[in-house]
Amino acid sequence: MKHLFSLLLTIIIVGCSNEQSHNELLNRAERMVFTRPDSVVRMLAPYYNDMTMTSDDRALFGLLYTEALHRSGLNTPSDSLIRTSRNYYERRGDDEHLARALLHHAIILYKQQQTHEAVLAMKRAEQLAGSMNQPAFAWYLFSVLGDVNDNVGNYGLTLQYYKKALSAARQCDNRQWMVQTLNNIAMTFDLLGQKDSLWHYTEQAQPYYDDTDGEVRATFLVNRASYLQSIGKHQEAKRCLTESMLISPTDRGEQLLADIYVAEGDTAAAVQQWYRLANSLSPDVAIQSYRQLIAYMSRRGDIADVAEYSQRLNEVYHRLYERNDAAGVIDMQTQYDEQLKERRQYLTIIVLLSAIILVIILSAVIIRYSHHRIDMLNTRFIESQQQYNLTRTELTRMRRTKEREQRENSRQMKDVVARLHAAANKGKAASSDDVNALAQISYAVRPRLQELLSPLYAKEQLVCLLTVHSFLPTEIATLTISTPQSITNTRVRLLKKLFNETGGAKDFDTAIKSYGRD
Repeated sequence: MKHLFSLLLTIIIVGCSNEQSHNELLNRAERMVFTRPDSVVRMLAPYYNDMTMTSDDRALFGLLYTEALHRSGLNTPSDSLIRTSRNYYERRGDDEHLARALLHHAIILYKQQQTHEAVLAMKRAEQLAGSMNQPAFAWYLFSVLGDVNDNVGNYGLTLQYYKKALSAARQCDNRQWMVQTLNNIAMTFDLLGQKDSLWHYTEQAQPYYDDTDGEVRATFLVNRASYLQSIGKHQEAKRCLTESMLISPTDRGEQLLADIYVAEGDTAAAVQQWYRLANSLSPDVAIQSYRQLIAYMSRRGDIADVAEYSQRLNEVYHRLYERNDAAGVIDMQTQYDEQLKERRQYLTIIVLLSAIILVIILSAVIIRYSHHRIDMLNTRFIESQQQYNLTRTELTRMRRTKEREQRENSRQMKDVVARLHAAANKGKAASSDDVNALAQISYAVRPRLQELLSPLYAKEQLVCLLTVHSFLPTEIATLTISTPQSITNTRVRLLKKLFNETGGAKDFDTAIKSYGRD
């Protein structure tokens, strides 16, 4: 009996010591997870299969371990661990830990291409973070939301989130985070073709550059090189890119380096870069590389290679199309923000249920109408003359519909052009609504023109569309907030870029006006 009592006492002491060890370990890990995530991964990894933890400790372990992995740039394919943490904190009503669990569960779901669930979880995390004073968490949250919007081309919201992340990084006084976020903002402006903004934010990162390392340092150099290249300082840009490659090679850096090789006339070196970048994980880089290779092969007359690489490019487009849910992601965030602002979430359920019922009713009506239509067609199929009359009637209707559409497009086009002329006469820039309307109607009338202008920046597309509609260079300059000389230079450059021809601005006007006409 005495020995049994001693054994039980030993078990109790060991169990208490183990629980205390877990608590101490997890508390230390939570203090370090934002600043030293790699150390937290190494600290917690040995306890991954530890079954002696309490449910509270296991939930915190799952959160800290997943959070440390993500902040270290590592991924985990399974969401079972973080899902357990999320469910636990959901039941407990612990908003601070729930917000973090939601974010890191969303990251895994997003990588699993469960976009709808991932974005909703991120937005919930953002909602909960609003009442928290955790700038280190806010920086990571807003950075992830910025990346998600960047992936779908929603650059307006991308910049909003990156700027929120920058504010949080400054609150933390973390220079590595500040430079990383400034790099992201600069890259976004680079994608938009706004080189002045690219330089502005790159210069903001300059004072903190010496405190960075790895990919953050390399990205800063690539941003700097992109601006230098845009103003013709190819050698300085090349030095920056070479230095960045030694630190952390990036596909974007290699793409810029290939552009410099082209400018230097070293086509062979550029082609080697394009071949390598054709396998890039970045669709934008891969697509641009394939285009450059196809153009190069076409100039050489390698018809077989052109066909093969065109097929590969189509495969990249197809994969990108399959996983691209840009409209869904953007619309989802907009709806969520509106719901939070209006505090009427219950209306969402009503709207969704109404939509489902409406879809069911419409489906039933369409099915019934389709059956009825099929019966009618089967009956009339026997009578050849009636079938001919029906077909002729249908063709006439389609022709009239097309004529109405053309008249409507013509009317809308006149209205848009008139508004733009009026804006130019008043010295005002073109409004985004007028620009969008001009593009939509122009592309509807001349689809081939949209294909031609798709590689251009938004401002370049607007210059082309205004030229097509015979706007004067001075009007174009006013509407695009430019100078007449810069518009003239742009037209000359676009003549070479779009038509591979040399000449003056009027040659470009003639070429673009005649392109895509029936």
